[in-house]
Amino acid sequence: MITKRNIILFLIAVGTVSLLFKLYTIDFSVPFRGDNLFYTLEALQYSQGDYFIPQKTNPGWPLFISSFLWLFNSDNFIDYSNLVRGLSLSIMSFTILPMYLLARKFFDQKYSLVTVILFAFEPHLNYIAGRGVSEPLFILIMVFAFLFVLDKKPKYIFLSFILSGIFWWMRLEGFYLFIIISIIYLLSFRKSRNLIRNYGICIAIFLIIVSPMFIQRDMQYGDPFYIWYGETLFTENYATVQTSPDDASLFDYVEEHGILSFIDKFVIKGISNFSNALTNISYPYLFILLPFGILFSLRAFDQNKEYIRANWILILTILTTLVIPFSIITDPRFLFVLLPFLVIFATIPIQRITEYGLSTFSFNQHQKNIFLIIVILLVVILSGIFTHGYDKYGYGKPDTIKEHEKMEYAKFLVDNLDGRMLDAGYVTEYVKTVKYTETAELFKNYKSPRGKDPFPDTYTPGSLVMIREHGKTLEDLISNGEKSGLKYIGISEDGADMLLFLDDIYSHEENYPYLIKISDSTEEGYQKLKVKVFRIDYQIFHQNLD
Repeated sequence: MITKRNIILFLIAVGTVSLLFKLYTIDFSVPFRGDNLFYTLEALQYSQGDYFIPQKTNPGWPLFISSFLWLFNSDNFIDYSNLVRGLSLSIMSFTILPMYLLARKFFDQKYSLVTVILFAFEPHLNYIAGRGVSEPLFILIMVFAFLFVLDKKPKYIFLSFILSGIFWWMRLEGFYLFIIISIIYLLSFRKSRNLIRNYGICIAIFLIIVSPMFIQRDMQYGDPFYIWYGETLFTENYATVQTSPDDASLFDYVEEHGILSFIDKFVIKGISNFSNALTNISYPYLFILLPFGILFSLRAFDQNKEYIRANWILILTILTTLVIPFSIITDPRFLFVLLPFLVIFATIPIQRITEYGLSTFSFNQHQKNIFLIIVILLVVILSGIFTHGYDKYGYGKPDTIKEHEKMEYAKFLVDNLDGRMLDAGYVTEYVKTVKYTETAELFKNYKSPRGKDPFPDTYTPGSLVMIREHGKTLEDLISNGEKSGLKYIGISEDGADMLLFLDDIYSHEENYPYLIKISDSTEEGYQKLKVKVFRIDYQIFHQNLD
């Protein structure tokens, strides 16, 4: 029996060491760019009383951030970036506590602490903890909601449905938590005489929590359920999702391509994509433990079978919900919310081997303790090795030199280019950071794009703006770009993320006479940044086509 005092001390120690891993992945000297940039700008907007809900995201995380902005007033945007980093770090570190309480539903004290270690040193979660995005709060709410619904006490059940409503405020796909909690509740209380009445109350609670968001959407868009992705999801790829293609709706796609093509494109490919993503995020140690944990969970005898079933319901519901979106948008971040619950399964084989051994051997008590210490050390070492690395998604120690070069290059582009530009390889990651946060007046008075289009053309003479274009070939893309005034294309040596047919341009620019190189970071003395910017000569382009 481990005393409460020792458990608390252990959790503090684990939280402190894992915090060092998290801090290792953060560069506090650069401001936000990308999603975290706009989360912070929207939080500043909300703090000024402008509660416009974005066209393609839910407002929960920026609203949460805005409640902390009174802490200080700065004219430097990087201070706000670091405030948000601190918030997300604190949330992910705090999640260790409810993670322990959840693990206690499945294991005794000792193996619950092992579960906490697997969670606390999971490198993908440690990386995302300091990015200033919504995942840490998203995961915290999910863990608490799942913990409460397993408790089965009415007050906790109601609280679980309250959290499921808050969860939907965080992300578009967050509705799945309501489905999960409902299934678990209905199965657990299926013999209760008050099942229908109490579930009706739970639904009412949920609707009260989410209704302000839908009322606001109705006021803004004339449709309480308006989601920009709903009109663009059913298309060829993520590049065209971002550019409002013609065959965007489900019915249009089926009518044009057929039901078999739909199944292949949005079901089979979705399953394949998230299978690959799950494999990738299970490194460096879950991929060893999970297969055995899943197998043992099917014949669990040390765990409550209802709780194991509930964990399966959660995982399978999330995966089912994400099949279609994941066929197009393959960002592993969608799956990070699964990691706390996969960690529970990953703990089962550690418990089985320690307590019962294998058919050829078993441990005495002293050997069990040594084995667990070895397992813990291996988890920490593997996490450290992975954290020090840098995989294709960028999960690892940031390259400070390269990030500062990106900032400097973005300032050069903003100061010297005039026109619309397509970024095909993270060339301009910090352009919007420079444009929106160069002065306090700009970022403190930020207004998100109004109307239904989240990517309006904001070009004015003398400015550089980023636009999105689609096409199945380079010629197709440039032809489409000509209609919208596309002037520049930026290419990175690392390759294009979505428009893969552009990769060849960086290395073989001589094959594209209609692309006139106007900037090469290597020739301009940048140490690590390898990018080129080309101006499109439409006259030569049309001559080339002829």
